[in-house]
Amino acid sequence: MVTRLKKPIAFLALAAALAWMSYAAAQKQAAQTSAAAPSRIILTIAGDPARSYAVTWRTSALAQNPQAQIAPLSPDPAFEKSAQKVSAKGEVVTPADAPAAAHYSVRFDNLKPATKYCYRVGDGSSWSEWNVFQTAAARPERFRFLYLGDAQNNIRSLCSRTFRTAFAAAPDARFIIHAGDLVADGYKDALWGEWCDAMGFISAMVPSLPVPGNHDLHPAPGSKDDNPVRAPDPWRWHFTLPENGPESLRGQSYYIDYQGARFIALDANIFGGKGDAGAGKKIVAEQLQWLEKILRDNPNRWTIVFQHQPPYPIARNRKADRIQSVVVPLFDKYNVDLVLAGHDHAYGRTHKLKGGKPVAAGQNGTIYAVSVSGPKMYDLTPDKTIMAKVLDNSQIYQIITIDGDRLSYGAYTIDGAQFDQFELRKTGSR
Repeated sequence: MVTRLKKPIAFLALAAALAWMSYAAAQKQAAQTSAAAPSRIILTIAGDPARSYAVTWRTSALAQNPQAQIAPLSPDPAFEKSAQKVSAKGEVVTPADAPAAAHYSVRFDNLKPATKYCYRVGDGSSWSEWNVFQTAAARPERFRFLYLGDAQNNIRSLCSRTFRTAFAAAPDARFIIHAGDLVADGYKDALWGEWCDAMGFISAMVPSLPVPGNHDLHPAPGSKDDNPVRAPDPWRWHFTLPENGPESLRGQSYYIDYQGARFIALDANIFGGKGDAGAGKKIVAEQLQWLEKILRDNPNRWTIVFQHQPPYPIARNRKADRIQSVVVPLFDKYNVDLVLAGHDHAYGRTHKLKGGKPVAAGQNGTIYAVSVSGPKMYDLTPDKTIMAKVLDNSQIYQIITIDGDRLSYGAYTIDGAQFDQFELRKTGSR
């Protein structure tokens, strides 16, 4: 009896060993696949929005052959055979609060205007899903975009509501303006992970146009930099942006021209105390010179600036003396139409202003808006002589449409209720 059981026992032992080897191999393959799986995919406009876009992404381990594939959008699923390969740049990075990981960047250049493309990123074997975006037209045409204020806190759990509701309300938005303080501490990798989780697939389909806020500039403890307002490395890891800004603020201040409108990302952090002396004082002068040049040499009909700190604060104990004294005069001089900001963790929108005072209908002036997409809220003390609308304790998003001589603006709380709206119309050549 005992002798007869030896073969079944041996067989079972062999089967168990083979099963374990198969399981171990499967686990190893799963781990390798997971390490190579792209995440945190973010689409940006890298230059001319009719022809040049960029994508960043992340994996756990550095890929040997990082790349993207891109093709004009086609309903034929066999389009993959004609997709063009584009090599990507990768690097191993070590965040201050997380293990080492790999980040990548790829540029798509020489695209056709007004064309839908699909792309994916990976290493040739592990791929992301295919994502779709559309290039800008080469001439003025109707379009709309989203404007979001500070996300900053409870990003995955609460700010995700705003991101996703805004996208659902305007799925054809050509890009999203993020007016600073995307996270609470710019050096913390975990918070950027939250931001990407909250955006979900939206960040891979709709280009992000971010400008840094003061929280995005928070450095890792003990780090030093001669530039007092250089963004920590995670900003560069996650966003490939136009490098047409002042030298000291490349990838933080920049501009694009989109279908008849100039959009200027202005890193306004330097106009606080960090711009009082030394390197900061030089950066202030450099940025003001750059700003005046791109406002003066602007062939577009519309001009929109987005920055973090608002020129006309609405939160208690907030001031913007330097912005009002050195930046606003340039907005007035060159007839900036709209300035979009965050920082005050509430919603506010001015009347049309010139020199800090309301102007009559039909006169040139600038409208200033402040918004918040996240859950952190502040007490308000708005100047009622210049504010047209104010709202506290509400997560809110904005949809803005430009159509020839008309700009339409709507602000919506995340339950879908419209809180504010206005329209601007152009007459004459500008």
